Amino acid sequence: MRVLATCTAVFLVLMTLFSGWGATLTCIAGLGAPVADPSPAAQPSPAGSSNPAAELRHLVVLHTNDIHGQVLPRPATWLKDVEPLPDSGGLPRLAAAILRERRAAEASGAGVLVVDGGDWFQGTPEGGLDQGRGFLGALAQVGHDALVVGNHEFDHGVAVLTGHLAAVSLPALLANVRDAEGEQLPGTRDSKIVERAGLRIALVGLLTPVTPDITHTSTRALTFEPAAEALTRVKQELGDEVDWILPICHLGIEHERALALAHPWLDVIVGGHSHTYLRSGVDEGSTLVVQAGDKASVLGRVDVWFDAEDRVVKKEARLIDLYEVPAPEHCNGQVDERCAALAARAAESMDEVVGVLAGPLEQSRRPLVNTSAGNFITDLMRARSGADVALHNRGGIRTALPAGPVTRRDLFMILPFGNHLVTLALDGATLIEFARRSVEGSGEGADGKPFEFSGMTIQVRMVEGKPRYTGLLVGGQPCEPTRRYRMTTNSFLAEGNDGLKELAAATPREIDSILMRDILEFAFAGGTLAPATDQRYEVLQ
Repeated sequence: MRVLATCTAVFLVLMTLFSGWGATLTCIAGLGAPVADPSPAAQPSPAGSSNPAAELRHLVVLHTNDIHGQVLPRPATWLKDVEPLPDSGGLPRLAAAILRERRAAEASGAGVLVVDGGDWFQGTPEGGLDQGRGFLGALAQVGHDALVVGNHEFDHGVAVLTGHLAAVSLPALLANVRDAEGEQLPGTRDSKIVERAGLRIALVGLLTPVTPDITHTSTRALTFEPAAEALTRVKQELGDEVDWILPICHLGIEHERALALAHPWLDVIVGGHSHTYLRSGVDEGSTLVVQAGDKASVLGRVDVWFDAEDRVVKKEARLIDLYEVPAPEHCNGQVDERCAALAARAAESMDEVVGVLAGPLEQSRRPLVNTSAGNFITDLMRARSGADVALHNRGGIRTALPAGPVTRRDLFMILPFGNHLVTLALDGATLIEFARRSVEGSGEGADGKPFEFSGMTIQVRMVEGKPRYTGLLVGGQPCEPTRRYRMTTNSFLAEGNDGLKELAAATPREIDSILMRDILEFAFAGGTLAPATDQRYEVLQ
């Protein structure tokens, strides 16, 4: 292809010698030159030039990540000052947008890739049916060229995932993970080569190496190669077999940026795991890193233009919102049918009453106030784990519940995230620091970020109208800085989120792979539970 393009260019330049040096210079200037502001919907060429050798090849990468089983649209609560709130996303709308964008791009002469950054099914009642297999059947009809395996794909164990991949035809990529014998996991491969826009493109899948700490214990038998090293190995193995490499990652935005720094030759990285909404991507050196949020709320699109030497001369990224009901001609009938069946099945299960609340689960945004919802959840966490203390982020408790019968869908509403329980060993000094941050914040003049907790009392004194940490009691006794305590928390905080970076490296850690909301259901066991309403912040005079 490169030889043909070069020969054509030389021929055209020679021809212009017979029609004047001005025309010759115009032709030479156009060869391989970047085009200013090309339209994403059309293949660009230099203005005023009819020279086919000067035209750029156009590739459209449509990308998704962290779909988390989102079959149904959900209210777009992130929009401000919009009434009524529109519904957003869901797999049927996402599939329709992919079909629409694919058809338009291909009609303009562009090549199209569709890829996914992992975490496919875990997170909704519909996605959880049959341990995710039903949802994967719907996802397989969307038409992805490749999907990287995410950490939540392992939530039910390695054997369940490999069983899913044997039963459902998904082009799953996993370059940096091997089993205990050093073999590729069944149903996965390091890379996949596709031909688009006249290019041989290698798609390479990379998964976060913290997976064994945040999912099923069976993943501890797996071997994780650092992502940057795995990419180096795969690149060497591919050699001259491909023209371009596109990593499809489930690493999180900061680690994807680090991958770009380690491999500055990369043009684009498609990411996932951190649920980051990047409206126009983010540049790390000369590499464009993109993510498309989560929950099938948007479709990511990257437009890339290549010259005759397979060099990228321009790239643009954007997110496509999914607020509108798709036109019938764009709907994916297979996806719609399977999603409707999943929604019907889930409705039967979700309407089941699992217990009764003797008192309401209330929320509050006020500092230095413990809520009945937070007390209820953290007390059950501590009871299940036998830990000294339990800690939960207030933002992870998403709704209030009235007293009375509780359905399984109610539990999804209050704990919608796919978190599980992680129990860690921490010294008292670290617990004291967390308590101080909950009251005072983590920086000069910062407000505190209150946590919900069990097994502790945080003592506070008001100084010039500002709360100041005074002391911490664990089990009614002063916290000892050098003593080791067992603390249980959710997997979101255990990853070091919400400012608790110390937790990411804390060891040893015990993983309870049961979802948090299932812990609540097990505690009800069809009976009645009363949430505690005591205040665990003690404001001293």
